[in-house]
Amino acid sequence: MKLCADCISGRRLPGTPKGDMIKVGSLDCYYARAPEGGRASTADKNVILLLTDIFGLPLGNPKIMADSFAIETGLDVYVPDMFAGKYPIREEDLRPYDHYEVGVRPPLWKNLGYAWQVVKSLPNLLTTSSATQVTQRILEVIEILKKEKGLEKFGAVGYCFGGQMIAELTPHFVLSSAVICHPGDFSIDLVNEMDFPVSWVVCEEDFAMPPEKAAEAEKLFAARSGDDRVDYEFKRYMGTRHGFACWPELSVPVVREAFEDASEQTVQWFKKTLC
Repeated sequence: MKLCADCISGRRLPGTPKGDMIKVGSLDCYYARAPEGGRASTADKNVILLLTDIFGLPLGNPKIMADSFAIETGLDVYVPDMFAGKYPIREEDLRPYDHYEVGVRPPLWKNLGYAWQVVKSLPNLLTTSSATQVTQRILEVIEILKKEKGLEKFGAVGYCFGGQMIAELTPHFVLSSAVICHPGDFSIDLVNEMDFPVSWVVCEEDFAMPPEKAAEAEKLFAARSGDDRVDYEFKRYMGTRHGFACWPELSVPVVREAFEDASEQTVQWFKKTLC
């Protein structure tokens, strides 16, 4: 797992989660049910998984976003505890967002704070947060929901490490649609294996998915033809850095607009591919 200072910086979204904490197998999950009267015609068979960044479930942002997506798409949303309660970064270690222009070197204090945070987090980073471990937990959730709820199609939206996990799930053929937002580090080879429609939310500045890697991924999708071709889109949000789509500083106009547009991009993609 690769980290940067932006991975541990951000702001809490306003609002209070409205859904419920439930158990799916051995894992805790946050469940946001689409409202009665506003449920999509496919809601009994199709759902959305929201895969979090390294803070996991304790902070409210992914829950508040799940509530919004459930209302806007008419589909139920599940947010699994991918880290089984042992989160790489603790809730109290969220660092305040400090907006500086894209392309400007971060202040020294931020880099020093980040380095100290990585040292503190090494035990969980090394023991409970590997891509293999997290993949197996997500697969367990999907299998149980298929058996117990009769669900058929799973869309996934992932942020940072959660975006990386969508790529890691590709060889398991369990997804029918995805939105990948400023993902963590993943093998570009996995792009060629993606057999489901994918919408990409790309930052202007991102240590894990710089413009060159995003361009390479888009080129691989564009080169497909015939039966190998899948629907895709790439949207790059100028003036943003890694993490803006899940931990936005809403007081900064360019970040607020990008966050709102990326959220709408997610809603429209799932309406197009799952509803």
